[in-house]
Amino acid sequence: MIDLIKPMEWKKYVLAAIILLIVFVGVEIVPVIVQTNEHEYGGKVIPKEEAEQQAIALAEKQTGLTVSSARAVHQSDKLLAGYLSKEKLLDEYEDKYDKLFPVDTFQVNLEFAGGEEYGFVYVHMYNKEVVGWSYYLYGETLSPEETQEQVTTYISQKQWQDGKLSVSPGNDNNGVAVSLDGYRIGEAGLSIDAKTQLIGDTPVLTKFKPAFVVPDDYKRYVEKQDSLAGWLTGIGYGLMSFVLGILAIIYAILYRQYSSFKFGIILTSVFFVTYVIMNLGVMDGVLASQGETSMGSGFVIMISLIITTILLSIAMAASVYFSIIAGEGLWKAQGRALWPRLREPGYGDYVWRSMGLSYLFAAIMLGLQPLIFLALEKLIGTWGASDVTMSPYNMTPLWLMPVLAWAAAISEEAVFRFFGIGLFRRWFRHTFAAAILPTLFWALGHVMYPFYPSTTRLFELMIIGLLFSFIFVRYGFITAMFTHAIFNSVAVGSSLIMVGGALNITSSVLFVLLPLIIAFILREWSKRKKTNLPINSTVRPAEPQ
Repeated sequence: MIDLIKPMEWKKYVLAAIILLIVFVGVEIVPVIVQTNEHEYGGKVIPKEEAEQQAIALAEKQTGLTVSSARAVHQSDKLLAGYLSKEKLLDEYEDKYDKLFPVDTFQVNLEFAGGEEYGFVYVHMYNKEVVGWSYYLYGETLSPEETQEQVTTYISQKQWQDGKLSVSPGNDNNGVAVSLDGYRIGEAGLSIDAKTQLIGDTPVLTKFKPAFVVPDDYKRYVEKQDSLAGWLTGIGYGLMSFVLGILAIIYAILYRQYSSFKFGIILTSVFFVTYVIMNLGVMDGVLASQGETSMGSGFVIMISLIITTILLSIAMAASVYFSIIAGEGLWKAQGRALWPRLREPGYGDYVWRSMGLSYLFAAIMLGLQPLIFLALEKLIGTWGASDVTMSPYNMTPLWLMPVLAWAAAISEEAVFRFFGIGLFRRWFRHTFAAAILPTLFWALGHVMYPFYPSTTRLFELMIIGLLFSFIFVRYGFITAMFTHAIFNSVAVGSSLIMVGGALNITSSVLFVLLPLIIAFILREWSKRKKTNLPINSTVRPAEPQ
């Protein structure tokens, strides 16, 4: 008989769930709705196809060449986005400069007929105006004076405000950086990376990329924080995940009498499929993160990534599989069965109660997370930047983006909670102590998200992770996995709803409701198989946390 969850256990958490759900809606949802309603363009992003058409038309007009292919990806100025967020200048920038110099654009990658020449055109995501371009063409590069003249002519045509131009050597070979007085936000000033080439007999402004340059000290700080995050992720998460994977194989063999190698195959298969979909779906994000890379080179990179993704998916699936088997063995050897079997009496009711608790716990965490961020903002000055690799506009197909939630929920709960806590509890003989290290390893896997200082997510996820650990130890693996999946699905689904579209909205709602659907099916199956016998709960006191 499964005795992990009492029939009325949900009553302990319902009030906290209601309060923190209200906090989540008030802090996270309402401001986004208000901002969207007040947005100059109603928050409506143009289709990628429209951006591609704008880019093709401009490129062919400027160069006289024929565009053979075009591909739009969401691009963002991460440094500027972070600086504006840190200095509380986002609203001022949007009012003054976003129409001409948007932080976020569609970067349209172009290839010209012949295959050797290529370029990039940057299109405003809301008003579809071209805001910059960069062509890599054969042709003589003209002098800085001629480039300045071309830039001046273009600026006059666009009727920018008057300001003194100053020219200095640019980042590109033979290019120039043109500064324009009067365009400043905080300590960041406007600089136009420009270049003029002779195409045929015509001088063409082949590069025109305006951007606000952040202060050097801010840039150095971000570089150091990104480097720190890389080390923390590589050692604390990558290396320790590898070590846990090896240990999972060893303990799966050592404790095989308590488990079965047939156990967990279905869930591992689900993880493998979702993980492959997740990684293949963010290829546009990977392409955007490469900056101005030719589509030919980008194609090679993407083929390499596809191969790497498949190999990594196999390795990750193996880690999940052996973690499930080893975790089952470790917990049963310690007298706990935290993942009941399908045919056990009361299984259907257990899953149903797990699902109910999971929605309450997810509501609690959704409200708690923004409160943690607000506290960290006050204590360590936390701020966020942008990340094109996780942008919904770089996910294909977008409606499948919520599989991210399930891939993470399955793997992280299996490896770090089911196996990780079981392993360290076997070593330390204390549940709370056993939860700390796996939670730390898990949290370190998230420090490369664009939040600064880089330790921001470490602090946040140590709190969230210990809550997941409590849920897992107290109510079992299914409750923890469902909670994690709902928590992630709401976060990802919110992005889909803001993007809009019937399919995206339907998908986001469906994935949030998926634990309910799964629990209902399993409960009905248990009833028909007569394994869902009445449960007289005999829950023993929770073990020391």
